[in-house]
Amino acid sequence: MFPPPFLPFPQPDGFLPYYGGYALPDMGGLGLSIQLVTAANFEAELYTIAALLPKFPVVAIDTEYPGTVHRPPAGRRERDLAPADRYALVKANVDELPIVRLGITLCDADGNVPLVAGAGAARPRERAWEFIFSDFDPLRDRHAPESVAFLRSRGVDFRLAPEGGVRAAAFAARLAAVLAPARLRGDLAWAAFGGAYDFAYMVKMLSGGQPLPGTWHDFMAQTKALLGGRLFDGKYMAEHSGRPDLCGGGLRRVAARLGAPMPNPAAPCLAGPKSYIACGIYTAMRRHFRDQDHGVGWRFFIDHDHGAWFDGLIDGFH
Repeated sequence: MFPPPFLPFPQPDGFLPYYGGYALPDMGGLGLSIQLVTAANFEAELYTIAALLPKFPVVAIDTEYPGTVHRPPAGRRERDLAPADRYALVKANVDELPIVRLGITLCDADGNVPLVAGAGAARPRERAWEFIFSDFDPLRDRHAPESVAFLRSRGVDFRLAPEGGVRAAAFAARLAAVLAPARLRGDLAWAAFGGAYDFAYMVKMLSGGQPLPGTWHDFMAQTKALLGGRLFDGKYMAEHSGRPDLCGGGLRRVAARLGAPMPNPAAPCLAGPKSYIACGIYTAMRRHFRDQDHGVGWRFFIDHDHGAWFDGLIDGFH
């Protein structure tokens, strides 16, 4: 039985390996293990996430969705739109299209990620989660064919997801219970990279599938209210870091230039691994802004929350 809100969650014993999931090839570090989450195990996995949140209160997310069916006016790119127009486009797409997958990676303030024991004598691996949702059906729902084809090429099985995936409504109800104690502690933070669609899908699910608010100002207020804690976009932080080499880059390019950990590029990179990379970028950006603070002593470095002024600034909306 899933625990009701505000009850303490016990720490998982040893945080041992799970059924399902897959391990990405080791690149010299600890390696990354992705826990696939379906209707069969989503309550157990959310219970584990709840138990880990007190020690790992930063939640990095990434989403997969069936592309976009609403596009910018002819001759214009989405990234060139004014914030209000960009939000209107995100809202139109998210309101109409269901989520396909959600990746979650937890970390602490220093970027440490939970570890799971390896099989036998294998080294422990860092853990991330990838939730598979059942709501989208390409035979029924509108979508961008090229985006669905891309997801299929990366291993997404749209035939099995409607049968074994998690319903977004069921996930949201359980997630609200998981977040309740963390909201009371006041240490929760969310991170994404280019997070407009990622945060929008979280708001859609947690609001019960209701249309997103009419303006991006109201959207940001609702995002704060539903998710709790602070919101950070690693892409926005990189674009405003003072480093020209971080401007205009995608997820992997920015991670590589920051020296952030990345899974093996030969493996399929869907929402789970991408949330892990987004987590590394967020941590690296906080370290970058720490190094930019001049003329202060070591105690300032310990106590100051570097990069905190980026709270709530989402790429494309500001």
